[in-house]
Amino acid sequence: MKLTLIFSLSVQLLLAQEFIQRDIFDVCYSTQKQQPLWLVYEVECKGGGFSRNGLNFKKDDQFLGITSNNLDYYKNVWDKGHLAPAADFNCNYEKLRATFSYLNCALQHEKLNRGPWKNLEKYERKLSEKYRVSVKVVLEFDEQSLLLTTGALVPSYFVKILSFNSQTKVYRFPNNESVWNTNFKDYLITKPFQIIEGCFEENSN
Repeated sequence: MKLTLIFSLSVQLLLAQEFIQRDIFDVCYSTQKQQPLWLVYEVECKGGGFSRNGLNFKKDDQFLGITSNNLDYYKNVWDKGHLAPAADFNCNYEKLRATFSYLNCALQHEKLNRGPWKNLEKYERKLSEKYRVSVKVVLEFDEQSLLLTTGALVPSYFVKILSFNSQTKVYRFPNNESVWNTNFKDYLITKPFQIIEGCFEENSN
C-alpha cells in the first residue's frame, strides 16, 4: 500500500512537469509549483537598443499547463524575474519580445533581481564579447519555500551556471533580501552542483 502511494505520487509529480523548447530557450516547467525548475539559453546579444515599452509578460499560447500570472506578483516583494534576460536578446525585437513569457518568469526577490543577479547578467554579456556563453538557471525549492495564496511556490534559491571557453562557473543565491548590496562573486561555488528533480535531468556540470 505504501509503495503504491509513493509510486502514484512520483507519477503525479512527473506529469506536473513538462519540457518545453522555444526559439530562445529550453525550459523544464512545473505546473504544480507554477514555476520553472530550470531553463537553458545562449547569450545572443552584447547590447541592443530596442525599447521594452509596452512589453509585458504573457502566457504562452502553446502551453496548456498552469503558470504563474500577474496576481502572484501583485503588491509584494517578488519581481517578475527573467531567467533568460531580455537584454541578452535585445538585438532582435522578436526575440526580445519572446523573453516576456511566463515560462521564462520566476518569483524572484526584488533585492536579488535588482542587485547581484542583475550584475551577474551584465557579466555574462561581457563574457559574450569574447566567448560563446551558455547559461543554465536552476530554481531550488525546499521545505522553507513560501506557498503564495495565489497558488505559486516561491523558490528558496536561484542558481546560475555559466559555461564558456571550456570553463564552468556556478553561482547560488538565496532568494531573499540578504543579498542586497553584495557582489555576485561572493556566491560562486566550487563543489559539484546536482539537480535533484525535474524533466529527466539528474545533474549539471
